[in-house]
Amino acid sequence: MARKSEGILRTSRSVLLNRNVRALAITGIVSGVYLGMFNGILQLFPGALGFGVATLGIMMSIGNRFTGVATSIIQPFAGHYSDVHGRKPVIIAGSIATIASMGLFIGTAVTASWVLMFAAFLLYGASALGNPVTQAVVAESVGLDERKMGVAYSAIFLLGTIPGVVAPYVAGVAVAEYGYPFIFMVAALLESIDLYVYLKELSETKHEERAAQGGRGFSFREALRLPKGSVGYSTALALDAFGFGITTSIIYALIADRFGYSPAEIGLLVGVWSLAIIATQYPATQLLLILGPRRTLALSELLGTLLMVGWLVVNSLPLFLLLSVVFGTSVSTWVPGVSSMLMTHSPSGERGSLGGKVAAIRGLVAFPGPVIGGFLYAGFGYQAPILASVIVTLAATLMILKFVPETSRS
Repeated sequence: MARKSEGILRTSRSVLLNRNVRALAITGIVSGVYLGMFNGILQLFPGALGFGVATLGIMMSIGNRFTGVATSIIQPFAGHYSDVHGRKPVIIAGSIATIASMGLFIGTAVTASWVLMFAAFLLYGASALGNPVTQAVVAESVGLDERKMGVAYSAIFLLGTIPGVVAPYVAGVAVAEYGYPFIFMVAALLESIDLYVYLKELSETKHEERAAQGGRGFSFREALRLPKGSVGYSTALALDAFGFGITTSIIYALIADRFGYSPAEIGLLVGVWSLAIIATQYPATQLLLILGPRRTLALSELLGTLLMVGWLVVNSLPLFLLLSVVFGTSVSTWVPGVSSMLMTHSPSGERGSLGGKVAAIRGLVAFPGPVIGGFLYAGFGYQAPILASVIVTLAATLMILKFVPETSRS
């Protein structure tokens, strides 16, 4: 085990010396600050303007950067565009869209306009168009080496999570002191730093493949077509997104409404969640290398189900903090595993688009989740949306074991 541990550390140092991986790690840290602030605060924002939980569900179904409608629609086209024309322009476009969405959020905070809020969430979700492209950049930057990919994804994810330990609590305090516009202005400034790093440091990784593909052009059909053999695991990942989306996209608003927690206390829950991700990322990377993606993702899904069961029964802040640890462990075993699995099994020339296509399927299946969760809460109470999530995540675990590939095609 000691040799394996040393190997992971040595590999981490090696991949972080790569210019692209290092640039993405730096931008991950910077954006991790405002994303950490948003993890709890963004769920409280509509309520602060006088809108209900059902409205929050609608907004999160539109603008959630992981499974929202806007994210789902834009990512397959962005990924395919990057396969044809290059990665860097798409990543830069995503950064610019993020900055613009912060301006709309500021306008929403000032005017309490439902229309502006809808536009802000829509653009914020669409700004994730570069997410699958960065996965491809990492994979191509480390020569598609499976071990290096797993370690690189874990390292970038870990570094991006570190600011989330304190950012949510600080955001809760800052909102109480300065209001929501201040938070969105800080986010716009931080994303501007990311944009500068992308422009100055990020290198294109598509040169060789683009030359080999000759005159290949953009095609709407190709942007939406799934590679052979990917339908099963895409469906399994989509079911996971739906199950988690019912509850996790609105859970902090539910907890605040049910138990009366303040923004600072919600920030504390999110901070412990981030700390748990950091603390468990190293053993999670070891599990990924030892168990492979299928068993690691199934374990993550089971931890998510345990989390939902906990949310059903606990009613005190210390116990919610303990569940944040379970939540963080589930995430740390999930995110690098999915990225590594997708890039390992994506056909040559489709590394950017496969991530986008899978994200689109996940999002289109999952986007009703927050809406369903909001209406279940309004109609049947706190436990209804959580119980629905328990049932769906159990089904997702079985599908992951059946459909997620175990090893690489090679």
